[in-house]
Amino acid sequence: MLKTPYTDKIDIKSPLQDYPRMQLQRDSYLNLNGIWEYQITPLNEEPDNDNWEEIVVPFPLGSYLSKSDKHLSKDESLWYRKQFAYKPSDKATWLNFEAVDQTCTIYVNGVEVGTHKGGYDPFSIDISGTVKYQNSLMVKVEDMSDEGIYAYGKQRIKHEGMWYTPIEGIWGTVWIEDLPEHAIYDLKITPDYDNKKVIIDLAGSFSQAAIIIAGEKEVIHRGMTTNRHYEAPIEDMHPWSPEDPFLYDLYIQTEDDVVKSYFGMRKFSLGKDSKGIVRFMLNDKPYFFSGLLDQGYISDGNMTYPCEEAIVDDLLRVKEMGFNMLRKHIKVESRRWYYNCDRLGILVMQDMPSGGKFDFTNMGILPTIGLRKQKDINNSKLGRNSEEEKLAYYDELDAMLDNLYNTVSIFAWVPFNEGWGQFDSEKVTKHIKEYDESRLVDSASGWHDQGCGDFLSIHDYFFPYTTKLDKYDRAVILSEFGGYSFVEEGHAEIKKVYGYKIFKDKVLMNEKLLTLFRDMVLENIPRGLCGAIYTQLSDVEDECNGLISMDREVVKVDIRKIRKMNEKIIRSLNK
Repeated sequence: MLKTPYTDKIDIKSPLQDYPRMQLQRDSYLNLNGIWEYQITPLNEEPDNDNWEEIVVPFPLGSYLSKSDKHLSKDESLWYRKQFAYKPSDKATWLNFEAVDQTCTIYVNGVEVGTHKGGYDPFSIDISGTVKYQNSLMVKVEDMSDEGIYAYGKQRIKHEGMWYTPIEGIWGTVWIEDLPEHAIYDLKITPDYDNKKVIIDLAGSFSQAAIIIAGEKEVIHRGMTTNRHYEAPIEDMHPWSPEDPFLYDLYIQTEDDVVKSYFGMRKFSLGKDSKGIVRFMLNDKPYFFSGLLDQGYISDGNMTYPCEEAIVDDLLRVKEMGFNMLRKHIKVESRRWYYNCDRLGILVMQDMPSGGKFDFTNMGILPTIGLRKQKDINNSKLGRNSEEEKLAYYDELDAMLDNLYNTVSIFAWVPFNEGWGQFDSEKVTKHIKEYDESRLVDSASGWHDQGCGDFLSIHDYFFPYTTKLDKYDRAVILSEFGGYSFVEEGHAEIKKVYGYKIFKDKVLMNEKLLTLFRDMVLENIPRGLCGAIYTQLSDVEDECNGLISMDREVVKVDIRKIRKMNEKIIRSLNK
């Protein structure tokens, strides 16, 4: 297993200690990450008291940082246990999991306290009635990976090429907090850029709440509400953008609860430029996004970043290379990742993790040769056929939308990628729009476009590309292109290199990369191209087409030259 610059810095007794939920922070916080015990049993058997081994949470089973070398099959259960001390109070005690893949049951002191289905969203359980001074926490996990009804993204039991090592079990921070009697359970923050105000919707058990907003290190608004809906004017509004990622601080105080949050004033929309071409608009101005596909894998932690420094370093590299956005590809990241995009100024296009059966003919071969217009209503060829699978999709989609709604940097949702598990995309797009009017939707990224959503979304890895305006009056984006592969010896562990064009000469790869950006992106902007996303930020296992190696030790491209190209691309429209 490849180490990263962060591997040996990790304190395995207390990794990833940062507060996980930056848009609803309170002082009460106990982090349970560290050394736990685990064992794997046949599916319907209880754990054996003599077979426990150590594992480091929250790194997924089988990852280097977890200190485990096993993987879970679909016919097995993964069990965790952890002993912890806690001082119960008269407040409600909540146990929080940032992510557990794929379904789990939680026990505290031998009592089942909750279950959860789906591997990509945080969840919380009230353990007030069971928590004591000395506690035993047990988690039972089952994971069908790509053979079940839930989203699995690029994980696959039989993995190689574009399919990656599956993760199982806990892969996000586990933590506890106390909530007082008059607590704020949740909040939804909606910037109203046009009317210079922010809309705050609250959920909780309080009778009244004080609202304080601060910007530029001074209070700009104070108010009081007995309602769950509150609107605050933002005078002398300071807009958020990648070039100026200004964030306002938000404080909410009830009778006995205080939470801290933040928001940014920005607007995402479509509009026409001076030539009548539909453009992506940021804060009512045409804005070209030049970004990278980001699948969020790292060699020592697999799908879990080893530390905050690793997250920040990745994002700073993106900025250093001149890119202004990332497409978070069929994965949901930790909430700390989105917080850092917000504060550093990186736009995010967020994919729904894919699920359903992947049919290589209908989702790989035929679309690549131009057959990209299959209907997605009652189409068994697209891999999500049963009503159970479709209901599970909506449950996980809604969980993602709820979890990430307040994220400042997310400008678009991507419900389906390359037809994989696609169904009723027009209906799904309407569902997303009804929940979130503030963002755009890339309804069908790549192919099998049904004419809905806000983008005509093109994937092109093999052919010359010339932008043509969309007949549905949507913005045209090159949502995947490139994929040039180069293996950095000593910084890759591969069975067989996978990529769309493989180079053995790094200098030549760099030259061809710049030519590609010129021909595919720069020359198409006057024709109506609104954004472009290169594949990809980092290598992932056999897929060595990253601009940086999977171990984060090597940047393969000339940073100065790619930054200069990006500045030229972005400046050509963002004037």
